[in-house]
Amino acid sequence: VQRGSTEERRSWDRRASPAAPAVSFRFDPTDPPPTIGGRLLSPAGGYRNDGRLHRRDDVLGFTGEALTEDLDVCGVPVLELDHSSDVPDVDLFVRVSEVDRKGRSVNVTDGYRRLQHHTGRVRIELDAIAHRFAAGSRIRVLIAGGSHPRYAANLGTGEAPISGARVHPATHTVWFGDSRLLLPRDP
Repeated sequence: VQRGSTEERRSWDRRASPAAPAVSFRFDPTDPPPTIGGRLLSPAGGYRNDGRLHRRDDVLGFTGEALTEDLDVCGVPVLELDHSSDVPDVDLFVRVSEVDRKGRSVNVTDGYRRLQHHTGRVRIELDAIAHRFAAGSRIRVLIAGGSHPRYAANLGTGEAPISGARVHPATHTVWFGDSRLLLPRDP
């Protein structure tokens, strides 16, 4: 995690293997991760416990260490990923959540990007926020191949999601080397 004007690095702890240089997940268009909270014009929108997303096999979850002091973030967070996929047409859905001292994870901001024939560095701007991450809480980053029904599942074939007839699951790979989260810190 990198923060604000003077960017400070924080380490991420992958729930399975934090020392690995890369990690992969498989996105299946017939069973996309569900939309939980976020910017929705429905009673299901807003801040919600999103812990069940972190437990899915098709969602990468990275959780930082407990913050030693409050962290005020104001602006547009950005996630930069070194990413590839075995299918040329894929989506990336990313979320930043706050995990409290009791382990409850609540969404803070999301970002989404449809990729076509792309390998390498991906920059995803998340929704603008003004949020205080409380001392003792941890910052969690979730990465998935979609969030349905907020976004129509990418079929992986290049066909339009609404009229496509074929589906092709995709394996996504994220390299840790230069991947980072940039949080705009309120000076």
